[in-house]
Amino acid sequence: MRTTYAVSFTTEPCSQQQRITVIDIVSDWLLDNFPSDKRPAGTFVRTREGTDDPVFRLSIDESPPGGSHTRSFTVTIVYINGSLTFDLRSVLIPTSNRIAPSRSTDLPQALIVQLVARVLQEVTVYDANHQLTVRSSIATTSLQGNTFGAFVDAPSRRLPVLVEVTDYERASAPLFRDGAGPLSGLAHIVILNTPEALRGFNELTGDTILGPGTIRVYWAGRADPFTLLLRETTSNSFKPERDRLVRVVIETGALALASPRVPPPPRDDFEDFEEFEEDLDHDTTADALTSVPSELFAAQNATIDEYERNIVDLQAQIADADRMIGEQRTKLERKSGQVDQLILRNVDLETSAGTTAGIKAVASMKEALRLAQENFTFLTFHENSLESGEQLEGPEPIAVLQDLGRLNEVARAWMSKEISGTSFQLACRSVGLDYAAHVSDNSRQKYEQDYAITWHGRSVLAEAHIRRGKKAHLFRIHIYLDDDTQQVVVAYIGRHLRGKHSSS
Repeated sequence: MRTTYAVSFTTEPCSQQQRITVIDIVSDWLLDNFPSDKRPAGTFVRTREGTDDPVFRLSIDESPPGGSHTRSFTVTIVYINGSLTFDLRSVLIPTSNRIAPSRSTDLPQALIVQLVARVLQEVTVYDANHQLTVRSSIATTSLQGNTFGAFVDAPSRRLPVLVEVTDYERASAPLFRDGAGPLSGLAHIVILNTPEALRGFNELTGDTILGPGTIRVYWAGRADPFTLLLRETTSNSFKPERDRLVRVVIETGALALASPRVPPPPRDDFEDFEEFEEDLDHDTTADALTSVPSELFAAQNATIDEYERNIVDLQAQIADADRMIGEQRTKLERKSGQVDQLILRNVDLETSAGTTAGIKAVASMKEALRLAQENFTFLTFHENSLESGEQLEGPEPIAVLQDLGRLNEVARAWMSKEISGTSFQLACRSVGLDYAAHVSDNSRQKYEQDYAITWHGRSVLAEAHIRRGKKAHLFRIHIYLDDDTQQVVVAYIGRHLRGKHSSS
């Protein structure tokens, strides 16, 4: 597990309303960037939130396709006694058993900067009495230079200060003139814009090396600063050097900032403490009794921390497994679609040639009906046709699919009014279909209910039918021609319905 990004700050005093607003900012950010209906396979979102819970936590676990790591992105908001701590961090969890360069990436910096910047606009955060903002602080006078020099030397400062001296001798624009950008929440940005400001700054820090065209990162504490001399690089290298400096600060913050201590979720009872208390000797001193809760709660916190780590690891494994399942499902769907196209192409070719389908790639009537529904868009399939069709046994499903494909071509011509209802039979015969427009009077009188379907709220008779096969290979496709909507409704697929030769 490797932390690749971390930003953490505390503001106090902070109102309950500000806490709610910050949580709303995080929730809106989640909806904008990870909507529930557009999350890809391998992406899981978890939240911890409650009316009596001082902790709000959002966790997003992602396993990108082709990646060797699962990315766990967590936002934690802790509000206790009017103090609010905002912590955001991204962690990479390995999922491979091979040693190779990582192909995984963090969330885009723009998404992180957007969230941190919105939070800093809502709450006021101070570091060594200096407000943390996403803007650059500009110094133009000697007094302002003194002020920032004193801030750099402040022993209570916990965030780095990035100081850029404008190359005013060459009239160059400072690289950080637009603000902290990806360093929002991670560093203070100071620009010394004039010789006077530079002299004032050096007077307080004694840093005479600092000159025009210099960028220096003063870490919190006494660590050696990181220096970038722009005069020693070409203008084409300014952006790559700026990006390198940003990476150094981000990587240093990821390694240095510890996760905030998070209290366990609230409980409705104190059974564990009561059981612990019952085990105590009645002669236990008052001092020992007062130490019991702290010992018990410390043990509970350690257990909860271990559970949290296990949850992160397990969630990473689940995200990676879900991503793999999604990839395999996509491959299967792609192959299934290719098989469908091959079957339909074969059906179309054999239909054009006037031959009976010679392939058996369709395993069942259910599969044949699925292909027909998805591809024969000029036919309307009544639910009765699907129920009866799935029960049909004997004929090859590919033969039924072929006749439905032929009928689809006739339906296309009828819907486009290339043919009329009177020439429907001729059109069917031209594509090789044995079409009958009606059933016998005896069949209609005795077995009318067999041919009736409910269509648009009324009962109609689907007498017209396609005849195919004999004995075990016999099947019928009954249709209803809706003259009002120009629809060809497939009403029944199955064996010969009852007729004049049926026993009553």
